[in-house]
Amino acid sequence: MNKNGIPLRAPVVMVKGRNSQFERLQSTVEKAKLKSAILESGEAFFQLLTDHRPSLVLLDLTLDSGDAIDIIRELDHLGIREQMTVVVFGERDEHYVEIAALNAGADDYLVKPVNKRVFAGRLNSWMRKQLLIEASVAGGPSTNGAFNLDRESYSLVVRDKAVSLQRKEFEIISLLASKPRKVFSRKEIKETVWGDPDGARNRTIDVHITNLRAKIGSDFIRTYKGVGYSFDG
Repeated sequence: MNKNGIPLRAPVVMVKGRNSQFERLQSTVEKAKLKSAILESGEAFFQLLTDHRPSLVLLDLTLDSGDAIDIIRELDHLGIREQMTVVVFGERDEHYVEIAALNAGADDYLVKPVNKRVFAGRLNSWMRKQLLIEASVAGGPSTNGAFNLDRESYSLVVRDKAVSLQRKEFEIISLLASKPRKVFSRKEIKETVWGDPDGARNRTIDVHITNLRAKIGSDFIRTYKGVGYSFDG
């Protein structure tokens, strides 16, 4: 523990809020042989970050002080958001709430109550070290004129301008760019980026695609309605 009594070396950190399920889900984390810590507030979480960087951060949407979106934005401000996977647990299955969390930088959004088997499957995909399982994806940079993507450094330059992407955004564009003009179905994107064909909702992917287009321009990603997306840069 650190000087504040907060556990260290826990790859999974959960920050409790209203109607939290984390005590019930912690046993699932332990069965996956992962150490975890449940924290009572955002303040305790940021105290933990002075000594330790978790791999996976689970946040209840509504916290005692502020909300999960405040924490995600602060992580981005500190420049450490890309070092971890962040998942928000909300209480309402409403589009605008999920979109707000994803736009703030959440990698995933789950609606409580969460089934333990579903959680176990998601946990496995979140913790996979291999973020892209497509064998044809090379480790070096992909250069296509105005589009330069480097998978080793997680960097993207478009028309000589560096573009800041969230982790899932980078993984999606990296997958699409690995095979230009190939149409990737939403199922293929889920399997590769989330590690599970049921790892994300279709609208979650659509939100990430919308964000990508806003950042890199609309001419690089083509939509095939009812099918999926391709890289046409």
